[in-house]
Amino acid sequence: MSMAIRLTAWGALLSVIVLSASRTCVAADETRLEITGKLIKPPCIASFPATQSVEIPAVSLNSLTSKTADWTYVALGFECTAGSQVQLRLTAGSGTYDADTMRTTLDNLGLITRLSDVTRTAHQVDKSLGEPLIFKVQDTALNLQLSVKPVQAEQVMPAVGTYSATLMMEIVYL
Repeated sequence: MSMAIRLTAWGALLSVIVLSASRTCVAADETRLEITGKLIKPPCIASFPATQSVEIPAVSLNSLTSKTADWTYVALGFECTAGSQVQLRLTAGSGTYDADTMRTTLDNLGLITRLSDVTRTAHQVDKSLGEPLIFKVQDTALNLQLSVKPVQAEQVMPAVGTYSATLMMEIVYL
């Protein structure tokens, strides 16, 4: 019996040595990263709703032919930190006829678009639908004006009826 106890004691000692050796193979150090940050408000805030509906007054076919349809204006105002920038991209949801004219749900009827910076002295901005524009904010306000007007887009006169179009606006504050 004493022999069995010796073997068991010897086995226990051998087990302790093996466990100790295997523990040294595993990294005992713990690594911990403390991550902090600060959330700040954006440099600009739009002063117009994220989604809005614009009603264009009824236009006669004669006004399309004579190109005398009136413009409809949409104000796009931004309150910003001085020295910030606003990147703006206007994209027609249903495609375009050209760089300034978006398609509507009526064949051969387009909506020509124009963008003006009216912050200080009103001036038209050279833009193309789908291309980004960058506006540098001098003080704390940036005031833009989007104008849209129905136009005959092809040689064939559009049919009489209601129409709609979607203009998507991507805004990035820099």
